Order: sequence, then C-alpha cells, then structure tokens
Amino acid sequence: MKNWKLSGLMLTLIMIFATSCEKSTEINEQGTSPELPPFESMAFDFEAFEDNGNSGKSTTLVYDNKAPNGNWVFSRIVVGVWSSALYTTLAVPVASFQAAFSQTPEKISDDTWEWTYSVDGFASQYTARLTGQLSANGVAWNMYITKMGPDNFEDFLWFSGNSSLDGNSGSWILNQGPDRPDPMLQINWERSGDEIGFIRYTWVRALDDQQNADPFRNSYLEYGLQDGDFDAYFYSNVYDSNLQEFTEVDIEWSRDTYEGRVRAAAYFEDILWHCWDSTGEDIACE
Repeated sequence: MKNWKLSGLMLTLIMIFATSCEKSTEINEQGTSPELPPFESMAFDFEAFEDNGNSGKSTTLVYDNKAPNGNWVFSRIVVGVWSSALYTTLAVPVASFQAAFSQTPEKISDDTWEWTYSVDGFASQYTARLTGQLSANGVAWNMYITKMGPDNFEDFLWFSGNSSLDGNSGSWILNQGPDRPDPMLQINWERSGDEIGFIRYTWVRALDDQQNADPFRNSYLEYGLQDGDFDAYFYSNVYDSNLQEFTEVDIEWSRDTYEGRVRAAAYFEDILWHCWDSTGEDIACE
C-alpha cells in the first residue's frame, strides 16, 4: 500500500511537471511579446483631486488649527502626498514606463523581450531598457535606466514588477534612486474590465534620508471601485508626524459628478462624513 501511495505521488508530480512544461512551451512558442501592464497600474489618474483637473473645483486653501477649511481641499491634500511622490521623486521611472507604450520590443531570448529607447521631458538625457520575461506563471518586469552627463549612472534598476498572464493583476516595486537604491514604494493593482479597479500604494522604505527608521513605513493609500452614487473611494492609513501616530481617512466620490465626502476622526474630531458638491464647495451631507 505504501509503495502504491508513493508511486501515485510520483505519477502526480510527473503529470504536474509535464503540464507545467507543456504550458510554458506553448506560451514561448507564440512568439509574441508580453502585453505591458496599463500605465495606470503605476501612475493612477488623480484628476478628480488635482488643480488642473476637469472637476471645476476651487483650489483656494485656507487652514485652521485642525483640518483645512474645505472638505475637498483636505481630501486633495491627503491624495496629493502620493501623487507628489510619483511625479517628483519617482518622476523619471514613471515617465520611462509611460514612454514604453510607443516603442516596439525586441526578442532577446526564448522568453524575454526588451524595450530600449530614450526618455524625453527632462533636462538631462536618459535612456531606458525595459525587459519582460514570460513564464508559465506570468511576466517579470525590470526597468533599467541610464543617465548621461553630470551625475551620470548606468543601468540602474529603478523598478521591477510582475503581472499575471491575463494582464489583470500585478505589482511594482519602485526604488528611491541611484543614490539610494532602496525599495521605496510598492504598488499592488487589479484591473476591472478596461480600467484599474483596485490599486494600493504602500510606503516600504525602511530608512529615511537621515538613515533613521522611517516612521512612514507601511503607510498606504488604497483606491477602489464600489456600487452606489459615490462609485470610487480612497482609503488612507498614514503616519502623521504631528500626531505621531497612524491616522485613517475615508474618501468617497462620484466619478461622473465629482461630488464626494470625507471622514477623518483625527482631523475633524468627529466620525461624521463631510461633503462637497461638484464645484468643491462644502455642503451638508444628506
């Protein structure tokens, strides 16, 4: 009986291995490059909370001793922390990924494709080399960036990631920069139809710029879609250096009308929703 069980186990393993190899071979024999994950999987569209968005909201910012006067303005500040990280500190790798969509990859091995190109829009000259390695489990991505001129560097691995074979989910790890080649931001994402239905930005940097333990580590911003009039949400759990503790902020809004509401007990000193209309003006919540 024991020998039968062992033989059965070996047969099962052989079948799994053979199926895996067959699947991998089928994928590689297609000869087509893997599909790039959507750009929004890295840089979500924050338009509803931007100055130059189409929401028509006022950007006047007035502070009091607690939350800013303006429910949408307060929400904009919460979301803007993450938007700023993407478009300032991590502007080069984000722009480099965006530029890949207009390039044609070259197959460099049986399972790996490479996109090589220059990156425009910066005072310095950058070139990018993005690789996508296909396997039976998904696609592994690596972005290497080279800078010419002053403070030059070569083939710095600025971000890496993976995506599922169907292109509907994945993750990214973005490193801070050539002078600090440490993981800074982790992004987990899922696609719903033709759009991003879920994304979470997590601050994973272990040490701050002074090489002290980074108190913001494990802070995150989560976006998702939901049913109802407010069909999108942000949930923020971030370390507040003034309060010296992690604080929670719930934001919900309509992607059609830009109306929304925010709830943040640590700042508004209550557990109520605080609403705004389509122009960003404060209104009473229904």
